[in-house]
Amino acid sequence: MVSTFCTLFDSKYLDKGLALYWSMQQHIVDFKLYIFAFDDKSYEVLSELQLENVIVIPLKDIMTTTLRKLQEERTRAEFCWTCTPIVIEYVLLKCKEKICTYIDADIYFFANPNIVIQELLDARCSVGIVRHGFERNYRYGELIFKVGKYCVEFNTFLNNRESLQVLEKWKTDCMNWCYYRCEDGKLGDQKYLDQWRLEYSCVHESQNLGAGVAPWNLHLYTLLVNRKGNIWMQYKDKRFKLIFYHFEGMKYLSNGRIHLGLWDYCKVGTGKKVKLLYGQYLKKIKLIRGFLASTYGIDFEDMVADKKQVLGKESLIKQFVMADGLFQGFSRWIGYRHNGSKKG
Repeated sequence: MVSTFCTLFDSKYLDKGLALYWSMQQHIVDFKLYIFAFDDKSYEVLSELQLENVIVIPLKDIMTTTLRKLQEERTRAEFCWTCTPIVIEYVLLKCKEKICTYIDADIYFFANPNIVIQELLDARCSVGIVRHGFERNYRYGELIFKVGKYCVEFNTFLNNRESLQVLEKWKTDCMNWCYYRCEDGKLGDQKYLDQWRLEYSCVHESQNLGAGVAPWNLHLYTLLVNRKGNIWMQYKDKRFKLIFYHFEGMKYLSNGRIHLGLWDYCKVGTGKKVKLLYGQYLKKIKLIRGFLASTYGIDFEDMVADKKQVLGKESLIKQFVMADGLFQGFSRWIGYRHNGSKKG
């Protein structure tokens, strides 16, 4: 089965987008990837590279008068979120693909994701969604309320009537409201997904724990073994193979370090997981950035975040101690120094 995917990014995300593609080449036997290039530079580079199994589509091909107006009104990120259902619809209707899975540009595959897509087909459903997988603690309800139960990161749509009905509703919702703030039960393109299983019988929630491991839930899983290129993890009594990891929230800082954006970096075993997952990813990103700099003169200086804006103006140890008390605060600071930040 040839798996069809789509993603979108501009030149500021070229490093992540190319790392995503490389991981697909490594782990997916047969695939087709539609990349929607959201600026001229990304389109130029991607077109020149002529990547195998990739179809590059310029932003102008999906633009309408309404979208041009929204592009002026919304931030870069908000506009990308607005366009998520639009690019999926383009692949299904304009390119006439039978099925399409949207993937975020900052995910990275560690195994073939076809098992997740097949799960949807076996359930005889038309739309596939993936949970955030937040820890079920005292903050769970708050997080679901603010950012939603489901994550827009790996979303599959079949080209049929019921799927296109969900997609059309999502597109209309995003065109009407798609902002980076929590308002009236909405947040970006994401909170809309919470209603789908209530409103549509064709929507399937993936049960595969290997789809959706991310900084917000990495601490919940135990690393078992890295065998023959497969990473096996465990959650309670369930063992699973890691399908993809979402490197969301990772920022290159002005002090030369990389903030990984982990939600909990103090659990025993976190260092091993960070070394394995982030080690591989950051190594690939470094190689890609070097290639883009030497070949196309592209740097990512404008993507460097100010250390004070990310970490705060006060010293980290003082922040941790003030928030969690002397002993726990100091322990969390040590955890951050070892697991939450890496050299650039």
